[in-house]
Amino acid sequence: MKQITVLVRNEIGVAAQVTSILAERGVNIEAFEIEGIEDRGVLVLTVDKYDEALRALRDHGFHAITQDTLLVRLEDKPGALARIAVRLKDAGLDLRSMHIIRREAGVTLASLVTSDQARAAEVLRDVLTVEVSK
Repeated sequence: MKQITVLVRNEIGVAAQVTSILAERGVNIEAFEIEGIEDRGVLVLTVDKYDEALRALRDHGFHAITQDTLLVRLEDKPGALARIAVRLKDAGLDLRSMHIIRREAGVTLASLVTSDQARAAEVLRDVLTVEVSK
């Protein structure tokens, strides 16, 4: 799975602008998060057409990058995300981002990006949803 990170100005209408650009190109947004701190913002999203989404955003002047993510399946209960974060810390891996994708029927599906995805896949092999190729 891949995620797209877009650096934006924290201003009214930026979410409307980005989502409209993607809609015009026929890109379906599967997950969307936006955070603003002072005058800066960060959008993190997953989509069905990554290459088209990146082209569309760059064509409109947005700085967008894409990263491979690991998908993990966890029990939906207190401490599940903490256990993952601790396992990564104990392996000396930096957890750069973690996003809850879906919660249903007692299961949480989350995507994460670390400083070393191959090592993280080994550390988290028991909770990965998809086998990661090396």
